[in-house]
Amino acid sequence: MALNIKHILTIIISVAGIAYTQAAPTANNYPIPAKHLKSVVDTSEELVKCAYESARENSPFASMQAESQDNSDEHSQLIGQMKEFASQFLGTRYRLGAAGPKQFDCSGFVGYVFRNFGFDLHRDSRSQFLQGEKVDKNDLKPGDLLFFSSRSSGKGRVGHVAMVTDVNEDGSCRFIHASSSKRGVVYQNFPDNGYYSKHYIGAKRIIGSSI
Repeated sequence: MALNIKHILTIIISVAGIAYTQAAPTANNYPIPAKHLKSVVDTSEELVKCAYESARENSPFASMQAESQDNSDEHSQLIGQMKEFASQFLGTRYRLGAAGPKQFDCSGFVGYVFRNFGFDLHRDSRSQFLQGEKVDKNDLKPGDLLFFSSRSSGKGRVGHVAMVTDVNEDGSCRFIHASSSKRGVVYQNFPDNGYYSKHYIGAKRIIGSSI
């Protein structure tokens, strides 16, 4: 049976009473033997420990933590599957307006991958940028989407999207995308101290959000 705070207090008070009674002088004014006092203290510590563990295991916070861990494990497994699925299209040719599977543009590729796993993303990159939860570039995780401006969209406006596949200890990452300049689906690094660093706009997290 789970112990609540009331039970814990009752146990502590009871143990304290036992300790006081046992530690009191006897009728002959001789103190209780040390080994008996040690036994009382050990019993007290064990009861309090059991009460604490029971209360902690049955607290709503423990349940929330366990649920959060389960969700994290499920997301990690899902993202692993998405990465593997996306990698099957490496080398697939780029074509503006194409949504796969034989040809892709950037948003068509990302949408195709996510749709295969039950996520309904908008068709163009600018609309996809309105979905999900905003993520700082220093807190990226695999599965997050990176958004960039492009030559056609103009500075400061979303025109390109990619999916993070791996994040390094230093915060840099690798992403997969359908590139017009590379003529197809490829991996690239971010930041690159070049084009993508200069054109970066923001990142969004779709998995785990309400999109």
